[in-house]
Amino acid sequence: MRSVEEFDDLPTDASFTTVDTHTEGEPTRILLDWLDESPLAGESIRAKRESFADEYDWVRELLMREPRGHDDMFGAVVFEPHEEDADLGVFFMDSEGYLDMCGHGTIGVVSAFLDLGYLSPEPLIRVETPAGIVEARPEYSEGGVERVTIQNVESFVYGTTTVPVSFLDSPLRVDVVYAGNFFALVDSDQLGVGIDTTRTDDFIDWGLEIRDAVNDKLDIVHPFTGDPGTVSITEIYESANDADRSIVVFGDGQVDRSPCGTGTCAKMALLHDTGKLSIDEPYIHESIIGTQFEGRITETKQRDNITVITPTIAGSARITGKHTFVKDARDPITSLRVASKER
Repeated sequence: MRSVEEFDDLPTDASFTTVDTHTEGEPTRILLDWLDESPLAGESIRAKRESFADEYDWVRELLMREPRGHDDMFGAVVFEPHEEDADLGVFFMDSEGYLDMCGHGTIGVVSAFLDLGYLSPEPLIRVETPAGIVEARPEYSEGGVERVTIQNVESFVYGTTTVPVSFLDSPLRVDVVYAGNFFALVDSDQLGVGIDTTRTDDFIDWGLEIRDAVNDKLDIVHPFTGDPGTVSITEIYESANDADRSIVVFGDGQVDRSPCGTGTCAKMALLHDTGKLSIDEPYIHESIIGTQFEGRITETKQRDNITVITPTIAGSARITGKHTFVKDARDPITSLRVASKER
């Protein structure tokens, strides 16, 4: 049998090293080394991401989609930070495109980099993302990182609207909330169903239709930066005494296996806005597969007459593998999209 080293003579156009993690069930494929960075312009992680999308979007498709990934794969690309007080920079991608912020992905990157020795085991790790600086506070044990608490960017309720949808006779109430990404939040009571895996395909269809309907109706502008925005994620939730439960739909119909870090922050902003969650009150948020994040609001303030919260979420990530992926010069199939149903 040939050794791994002997495969170095394969006729490849490019090779990519990744470390893969899961955070409470949701994957993150972290790109460690790749192609020449010199074509990537910009003095921020957001600008670097835009350059990457222009120059190397085929790398995203290669690693996220089949045959190397799958429709529900999620990824992160790590850079040296531009902000002086940041320890690393990262942006996030999936099989469809890019997101400004990701809680589960940040937990995955920080946990993996600490466990692999790429970061020093400090009590505070500052991460530069396209949405802003995010603070990570790891909890350590003899075996490595046990849990990471992420302080997300400031979050707030953007507004409430109603949209017509094909699956209901009456308009659907939607709360639009910003938590690093713009979310459409919908109470499952309006749909007459509970959150469980037996209706996943329905939730995907509903989530995509809701997102499209909100974006068709609203011209979203971030109130503090003036940047145009769109709802990128739909979160359908149900409330319970022990833990709220939700399903988060994003991309081209991806479902988050974790409780969604930014989605947990969005839900806390909505609950605080409606008087149902206080500062420093623990908030347990559960995914569709039963995994949990613990959230908390550490601070609130008024900004331009908008109530803004500082949210944290805590969860665990584990490394699932290290990989070297290649692009074979002889292979005409570099990425595939084969959905289970037309969307």
